[in-house]
Amino acid sequence: MKRTLCGGVIAAMLAGCAAPGGYQDTGRGEQGGSQAGNAAAGAAVGAVAGCVLAKALGKKCAEGAAVGAALGAAIGWTTYSEKVAPAQAVNAEAQREGLTVPRNEIRLKDYQVYSTAGTVRSGGEPVKVVGEIKLYGQATRVPEVVQSMTLYKANGEKASDTPQIARVEKIDGAGQYRAVGVYKIPRGMEQGQYTVQSVLLLDGREVARRSAMFQVAEHGDGREAFMAQR
Repeated sequence: MKRTLCGGVIAAMLAGCAAPGGYQDTGRGEQGGSQAGNAAAGAAVGAVAGCVLAKALGKKCAEGAAVGAALGAAIGWTTYSEKVAPAQAVNAEAQREGLTVPRNEIRLKDYQVYSTAGTVRSGGEPVKVVGEIKLYGQATRVPEVVQSMTLYKANGEKASDTPQIARVEKIDGAGQYRAVGVYKIPRGMEQGQYTVQSVLLLDGREVARRSAMFQVAEHGDGREAFMAQR
């Protein structure tokens, strides 16, 4: 079932309310793209999230946007995104799979998330978590696509206070997009397995949820082919 978030992007990682509907959850690179400063991109996305949250609470959008901007600016990840396949290719793929390409809507066809490294060392070594997004359809209006990632320890506890929330840039309609979140493993980070839970939103509505795993080790070489995904 498709879930509508009570608190927009921020609530994607918190306990929220679900509304009935149809939920699409079909399951499956790095340079170029749009490299965005965390403060600017985070503030913009935070404002959107705050606005959605404000509406859910019956408040004015401007009030929520101000709060959301402050929250978004606190994001600690580095993010960038790029378009890697044109609309024609994804729409043709959808048709081959028996899907009807809508004429006045952009829909999610597929969303997969994976880590580019199996094992990383603590102390500043980065791990990249990649979201592969396929959108199909035809529409003059371009949807706002947001990817939110939260890091969890093996015991289920959150490993970071703030989720990585970023608007996927370069969206110009249907096509395949690659959204990358880069997280630098801090010195002293507890060794063990970590899970990144990622939520994808179209126009503030959750359309897919995925997870990827990686290992933090004191002397890991990062070369293991461990790109687990769910």
